[in-house]
Amino acid sequence: MRWQPDSLSGIARRNELLVRVRRPYDMAAQAIVAVFVAFLLDGYLDLAWRIAYVAGTLLVVGLQYFNHRAFLVSRERRQFAMAWRWRLISGYALNGALFGVMAAMITILPRDPAPLLALMCIAGMIASVSLTVAVQFTASAVVVLLAIVPTMILLLLHPEPTSQLLGGAAVVVILLLLSFAFRLNRYYRRSSELVERLRGMLQDRTRVSEDAEAAQARLRSILDAAPFPIVVSRRSDGAFLYSNRQAAELFGIGDGGADAATPRYVLDPAHRERIFGATPARPDEELQIATAQGRAIWATVAAVPMKYAEQDAALVVVNDITDRKASEEKLRAAEQHLSDALAVAPDGVALFDPDARLVICNQAYADIIGVPLSRIVGMMHDEICQASVRNRPEPAAAGVRTDYSEWIATRKRTFANARGEPHIFYDTRDRRWLQIRDFRITSGGTASLITDITQLKRSERELREANESLASQAEMLAARTETLEAARQTALKAHQDAEFANRAKSQFLAHMSHELRTPLNAIIGFSEIMSLQLLGASGVPQYDRYAQDILAAGRHLLAVIDDILDLSKVEAGKMKLVAEHIPWAKLAQDCLTLLRPLAADRMVILQAAPAPDGATLYADERLAKQILVNLLSNAVKYTPSGGRAEFRLLPAENGGAVVEVSDTGVGMAPDDVQKALEPFGRIDSALVSQMRGTGLGLPLVKALTELHGGQLEILSEPGQGTTVRLHFPPPPSLAASAS
Repeated sequence: MRWQPDSLSGIARRNELLVRVRRPYDMAAQAIVAVFVAFLLDGYLDLAWRIAYVAGTLLVVGLQYFNHRAFLVSRERRQFAMAWRWRLISGYALNGALFGVMAAMITILPRDPAPLLALMCIAGMIASVSLTVAVQFTASAVVVLLAIVPTMILLLLHPEPTSQLLGGAAVVVILLLLSFAFRLNRYYRRSSELVERLRGMLQDRTRVSEDAEAAQARLRSILDAAPFPIVVSRRSDGAFLYSNRQAAELFGIGDGGADAATPRYVLDPAHRERIFGATPARPDEELQIATAQGRAIWATVAAVPMKYAEQDAALVVVNDITDRKASEEKLRAAEQHLSDALAVAPDGVALFDPDARLVICNQAYADIIGVPLSRIVGMMHDEICQASVRNRPEPAAAGVRTDYSEWIATRKRTFANARGEPHIFYDTRDRRWLQIRDFRITSGGTASLITDITQLKRSERELREANESLASQAEMLAARTETLEAARQTALKAHQDAEFANRAKSQFLAHMSHELRTPLNAIIGFSEIMSLQLLGASGVPQYDRYAQDILAAGRHLLAVIDDILDLSKVEAGKMKLVAEHIPWAKLAQDCLTLLRPLAADRMVILQAAPAPDGATLYADERLAKQILVNLLSNAVKYTPSGGRAEFRLLPAENGGAVVEVSDTGVGMAPDDVQKALEPFGRIDSALVSQMRGTGLGLPLVKALTELHGGQLEILSEPGQGTTVRLHFPPPPSLAASAS
């Protein structure tokens, strides 16, 4: 067999074979032999050389072992086959070099038994390693050449004939080892190619077998998936040789082929004659067949002669019409029930086909039309309309105004539309009022219903008379209604004017607040520069005091404008709310930091009651701080010196929270509470009149609390202090779980 150039897959296979042929116990044996050689050379080589040889052997063996382990766990060893080849060859080259150095050193030792035995051990290891790695001929050749060539050169260059003779023997050994390695390499290659070829043949055979099985499975699945029963019946006795799943379920037998000795189902002679006889059954001929369990079914059959398993047979397609026959029987019963129901119905009922031909009607319908029941069935609708007026008295004789031609035209139109539109007809013969309705049915035909409404007409006449008697009362009520409507319109206009005024007020406040903030910020900035004397002293102390007064007044006015702007935003629905869980400890500390200077100036004790660790308030952080600062500033300002102001967070029963602010201040009467909640409301009190304020604090707090979905509650008595409770709703997630 000619050698082919190494492909990447071939190199990868030889790499893997090399790793699997060179086993760990071979490496362990090499290490043991190295220790034995070092023991033999005791007294011939220094201890350092012997230890170095053993250590080098262990190093080389360990390198080979870890290279082999890394190769086996590498998932990309086939993609990097060439790199792995040189990595493995380099490891064995190092092993061959170690053999060469040790063999050369032993060669120059005296010809004593111990060195000769050590040399023989090394030669055996060289042969073992080179032949073991012959899967990679390059690795084997490298080991042989590096291990023996140095020794061969030393022996050939030695002046003694014996050494030269040993050098020649070394050349022969090199050639023999290379020849053996070459032959082993060829054997490995051929066996590998043979294995690959056998593997390919097995894969091809497996694939062909799988394709054949798949084809058989597909054919069986096609027959089994057919929506109708299919059987193969033997001509000689009518036995079933094959039946698909549908046929097996229909006849109550197992599917698949049948045993000729014990057939699972056999057609009776009459049916076999209809299939195989000279006059086969027509495809639409209905046959009653008994199943394997004795149940009778109705079916039509279609047979095609064929050969099946070298037997005369026929492929029979069976159409089960048992359900259809049952449906036909039920339909006949339903028609009989319908006829019975129509016979006792008091109203006239008729069914027309899509061509407007009468299919069925009851006796009441035929009596109203005036045509016998035996003759009216099959008549066209136009003929029925003409017949309905043919035997009627003239309108003048009946004392009514009836245009039969107009009535027939209207009757044809309502019948053509068939939307249930009522058509009134006065029967001049029986002196009764009849109402005719036509309905389109799902089959495309039309159903007509004639109802006697004489009593309804009589009731309508009585109702009309009653309505006339109520007309006068309706006129009186109309006049009163006009008066009430005028009053309602006046009240509605007043309500709209009030809403417009309120909206205009909110828009004006919001607009003017923005217009005032720009110049006011300039006044505050310039007055602050003047009061701090950033550009130098004015030289007039009175001017400095004026600048400080202007700065304080500007800041107060800016706070008032901010409150007005926030209140206007809330009323106009433009205030955006960003709710989150706020740590109560941080919120309380921020409020205390802002208001402690005011409390110290007023000599009022301000403190926050302890709250549970980790307590939070679900609200907008900026607006919550604004609410608390407004309430606490009011509590401090309206509490005399030596008083106390305190605030706390309490849990609510619904999962929300309650913020409570209490003080020992002047308190308020019930009327004062309502006035304080109105914008710009001021309470008449000696202490209150001394404090600066706009009356926007509590209205803004109320508006912001309600914006959160909460409620404001004020408990106060004059001289007893005030308690304000803010009820905040639970977070959305907690509220949803509670619901």
